[in-house]
Amino acid sequence: MDWTLFGWAGIQLEIPKTWEISGISGDEKNGYLRLDDDEIPRLELKWAKAKKKKPDLHKTLDEYFKLVRKNYKRGGNVSFRRNVEHVKDEDFLKGNTVLGFSWKGGIRANGIIFHNPTTKRITIVQVMGRIKENWRPIVHRIFRSVSDKGDPNHTIWSAYGLKLAVPNNYKLEKQKLLSGYLLFAFTRGKTKKISVERYGPAEVLLNEYNSEPNQLETWFRSRYAKAIRGYGFDVKQNEENEDKRIYFLGQQTRMYDSIPFSPVLVLDKIRKRVRLTFIIWHCLHSNRIYVVQTIGRNEDSELLAQQVAESIHCH
Repeated sequence: MDWTLFGWAGIQLEIPKTWEISGISGDEKNGYLRLDDDEIPRLELKWAKAKKKKPDLHKTLDEYFKLVRKNYKRGGNVSFRRNVEHVKDEDFLKGNTVLGFSWKGGIRANGIIFHNPTTKRITIVQVMGRIKENWRPIVHRIFRSVSDKGDPNHTIWSAYGLKLAVPNNYKLEKQKLLSGYLLFAFTRGKTKKISVERYGPAEVLLNEYNSEPNQLETWFRSRYAKAIRGYGFDVKQNEENEDKRIYFLGQQTRMYDSIPFSPVLVLDKIRKRVRLTFIIWHCLHSNRIYVVQTIGRNEDSELLAQQVAESIHCH
């Protein structure tokens, strides 16, 4: 069985590669996410900011059991157990208050609920399986890998084979998870933005530009014509691991740019221009197009785009 590191809203854990997102709601403070395989639900994540310094996890679990009974009652009566010790490792979620549980109905589940006093968050992780399935090794590996601390500087986000890392001070604003298109958009304040997009299949998207000397650049200029309007760009290209990458390094143009010298240029230095950076590449192995975009007024916009792009392993 192949495994991968999955991340969402600051929570990280290892999962089998065949499990994918089937449902999602909420935001980074309070939310829900479910992963399925080809046949049944496999994992549920639920997280929320604790309202008290020392929350009553049993009370929270009572409310969660009500949802379980509602969602999984088709398989018959659901029986629950608390205070189940799933992992005996002393370092398991060290520093957190942890409570294990299990339930059984048409399917069965093992789960943990824990409170992290540092993040002030309550997290529920529930792994589900068939009644007679030998799934204990899977459950133990997942639980031992769970963390809601992650990297102190970056947050990992994952979906459908796309995994990326962004600075912790950027918050998820929007996501789209479609069969041929994925989008993660993040913001920091009012002016700083990061977005990562994945398109596929690339051969189909680039096919209409076969007569162009650079299919990928022509496709990008056509699709992002509105986004790049009003910016002047330097364009660079290089090859990394057989994938050609195009760098669009842009600054917002202004009507007085053609004036040789003007006192208004002093103001321009004080109020820095908006910088727009795109990194685009066609991953030949996966047959997909990736677009990383950053917007900001600082010179580190290009560096930030490079760091995010380097966190993405397209194959």
